[in-house]
Amino acid sequence: MKIYTVTPDEKGVVTWPTLRIKQRSVITVGTFDGVHLGHRSVLKRTVDLAKSYGALSVAILFDPRPALVHSYAAAHSGAEITDDDAALDDEVISGVSQRTQWIEELGIEHLIVVHYTLAFGAQSYMFFLGQLTAKLGMRTLVLGADARMGKGLKGDVEAIDRLAQATRMFELDVVDDRGPGFTHIPNGTIPDGKGGTIEVTKQVRIWSSSNIRHLLELGDVKQVASILGRPHIMEGTVVHGEQRGRTLGYPTANLGGSIEGFMPADGVYSGWLVDCDEQGTEVHRYPSAISIGTKETFEDQIGKQTRLLEANAVTDEWIDIYGHHIRVEFIDRLRGQMKFASVDELVGQMKKDVAASVSQCGNAEK
Repeated sequence: MKIYTVTPDEKGVVTWPTLRIKQRSVITVGTFDGVHLGHRSVLKRTVDLAKSYGALSVAILFDPRPALVHSYAAAHSGAEITDDDAALDDEVISGVSQRTQWIEELGIEHLIVVHYTLAFGAQSYMFFLGQLTAKLGMRTLVLGADARMGKGLKGDVEAIDRLAQATRMFELDVVDDRGPGFTHIPNGTIPDGKGGTIEVTKQVRIWSSSNIRHLLELGDVKQVASILGRPHIMEGTVVHGEQRGRTLGYPTANLGGSIEGFMPADGVYSGWLVDCDEQGTEVHRYPSAISIGTKETFEDQIGKQTRLLEANAVTDEWIDIYGHHIRVEFIDRLRGQMKFASVDELVGQMKKDVAASVSQCGNAEK
């Protein structure tokens, strides 16, 4: 897969790459955060149509997330988000490198990563689609059923289809990517008129990035896996922690550095610790009890801390993976975060957590 990264100019206009002269393309567009089953259906349709037409398959990915760019502007008097602030996005389900890998695995030939800006988002959907037709040779646009694009999100599938039929420059192929239906998730509060507030919800697709974020905030990684079609993962570099691994009896990987992936709710999870080489290829995997939280048992010694992820590997030999790139794969949530009266109580509970994780990892393999 060929990967291009482009940045719009101050007017929001992109200099699109030349893909291949005299060969048209089938294109899909989105943020693809998580590359869940809905995204996969759209991307797979793009690949299949391109093959049937003898065309190029192209995915255009927006980064940072448009919702982040616009919410930042709303909170900062219309300012453009900085790269540093964009890198602190704690609601993104998967990093660009993760999405790139999954999109490539689906067979997309060309991936264009567009640095999303306010000026780019201010372009009309008609201008944007005209650019794709003129510059990338788009013959077919593949979208999910409720996709929207362009200034004010006025480019829904109905409007785009009218444009396609009126111009006859491209065709629209709509994929029913909505999955098993809809659900409701929290959407803030409103005054109840009595000095209090009422929680409100909004309807979202079960197969949606919004629902995945909500489920991860609840720690429901098992249901998330059913939407992703694979376990939820986080990736990063193993950094030095408090050096308690040998005391507790398990090699412990503290995830640090540039971390990719949404951190689920505090608690202990079953899953895998996957040791990777410099190219991100799996070298070895270990069943693991994965802890997310603030180390409440050692609070008196180390004080309050930010949330941390530690993976306690189950292995017959002691392993040293400091500095290694690792991937943590979540299977299920075992329990919430707890504070223990002593290290012995903690070790006793860890043994139970490890046994449960080994059992669940074994069942997941079958």
